[in-house]
Amino acid sequence: MGVRMDARAAYRTARGRPGETRGSTEARQLLARARSSLALARSNGRGILVEDLIALAHQAVERAVRAVAVAAGVPAPPGETAGGLIAALWNAGVPVPDRLNRAASHFSGWDEDEPVRIEQYYESVLVATEAIRFAEQQVCS
Repeated sequence: MGVRMDARAAYRTARGRPGETRGSTEARQLLARARSSLALARSNGRGILVEDLIALAHQAVERAVRAVAVAAGVPAPPGETAGGLIAALWNAGVPVPDRLNRAASHFSGWDEDEPVRIEQYYESVLVATEAIRFAEQQVCS
């Protein structure tokens, strides 16, 4: 079964909170989308390719790190890869945990045409979970 969110919670997430700036509202929306991508990446079922789940985990990482960049007012570098966004955060003085460097290196060498081992899938979900925890600390604090 999938993760369920009632309509009021979805509306509050998308709308933001009173007194929030546009940047913080956008950061919260990106974080909500990162959580959604991770929830989809964790799904399993008949006919779902593991490669597609890894791509969703990668998308969750990029959205989470982009949410931190938006919340911190750090302009996104060209290409907006997870590694580039993490480097931009470091350069702007945003403290990025060392474990997030794993996110940049984990997805940088991944080729969608190669066969996937199940360990790669589990590692991808773990990295995405860590990226979202980091984003929650930065965006929601």
